[in-house]
Amino acid sequence: MKYWYLGIALFCMACSKKDQPAPTPTGPVTQQEINNWMLDSMRLFYLWNETLPISASPQQETVSFYNSLKNTADPFSAIYNPGNWATYPRSMLYNYGMDYSIIPHPSASSGFIGVVRLVVPGSNAEKAGFSRGMYFTAINGQPVNNSNAATITAQLLREGKGNFTPATITAGVISEQTPVEVLLGIATENPIYLQKVINSNSKKIGYLFYNAFNDSYNNALLTAFQDFKTQGVTELILDLRYNTGGSLAAAAVLSSLVASRLNAQTSFVEYTGNNRLGKQLLDVSTTLRYPESGTPVNFSSIQSSRLTLDRVYILTGRQTISAAELTINNLKPYTQVIQIGQTTYGKDKGAVIIKDGSRRITWVLQPIAYRLSNAKGEGNYAAGIAPQYVVDEMTNLPLSAIGDISDPLINRALALINGGSRSASSENVNRENTYFNTLSTGAEVIIPR
Repeated sequence: MKYWYLGIALFCMACSKKDQPAPTPTGPVTQQEINNWMLDSMRLFYLWNETLPISASPQQETVSFYNSLKNTADPFSAIYNPGNWATYPRSMLYNYGMDYSIIPHPSASSGFIGVVRLVVPGSNAEKAGFSRGMYFTAINGQPVNNSNAATITAQLLREGKGNFTPATITAGVISEQTPVEVLLGIATENPIYLQKVINSNSKKIGYLFYNAFNDSYNNALLTAFQDFKTQGVTELILDLRYNTGGSLAAAAVLSSLVASRLNAQTSFVEYTGNNRLGKQLLDVSTTLRYPESGTPVNFSSIQSSRLTLDRVYILTGRQTISAAELTINNLKPYTQVIQIGQTTYGKDKGAVIIKDGSRRITWVLQPIAYRLSNAKGEGNYAAGIAPQYVVDEMTNLPLSAIGDISDPLINRALALINGGSRSASSENVNRENTYFNTLSTGAEVIIPR
């Protein structure tokens, strides 16, 4: 059976008659055929291919068998059937349109309260009246707490709707409101939530809240940086605190706009696979040629929008993952990265997309295939990338609007730009105990071949 990767044939090889592959099966697709194809694919691409079984289970259901192939260290590899929307991975942000945390609160009946961190514009959550900073006390009539939040959230994603009980807090007293139903859907997100220039101490500071590495918005990213350049920006705050990643090409676009020492031939990303795939090093120009969607951006078209800055301030959180982490790590050889916030999730790996070239099998595999490193070979951030300046936004409730200078992460960046120098090791960090965050495992970094 043929394998296709991103729509391109992986390889062709001359075979003797003795080594000719078995003919493509005919007739109805059997479970044995699907499972054999999955196992053969994983043997070639999977990062942990040495742990795979010798033979495929003949009858085990597709998703169950695929999950049985996954290494215990791998929460990321995915499988879906394009003809069945129910098989796609779900997350609160991209299916309901909001993310939230569950934190302790002494006035709540359960001892805990929900805080809405982010709402996607135009999503079902926004239509239901939710916005960043709002509180809620219960989901489906169950008061939220540290022990039931994960179970309730999983139920929401599985069942496709949920009733939230909004609340207000005045002088420490919680007042509950009428429950509001929010329905599952697909939240289409413009990742550039806010772009503005902050004038502070005679400095022009660019601020960009960028929430996903989506190639379809690469030109909008160029326009945002061109505006920064036109306005004479001399410092940059890049807010990636909830960014769940995405396209490797989009990461190369953003990095090229930020780091003046990058050029078209500069090494950008190194990826190391299993005993069959080996190691590859991509330069910036090559990386730009393989967007996940949209039209490739040439390095020459980036030139006029590039900022010539010696450093960049990047705001992070536990939800910063995948291509967002790769951008932080891969900028470091080329510019000073000053990270503020909390340690990132810790996804230092990339996936490939595998489709059946004969088109008999409709499933699509997305297994982890590579460990990711920067141009210096530095990677290994499975425990997350720790900031130099530890700041928890939950210490300043209600949450400030996106881009507001009262936000504790932005406020710390401005203080550093204007001469502050306290480091995480010396500052007294007053953290709020957060017991649960809605969190997806991030959009995969898809590695081109």
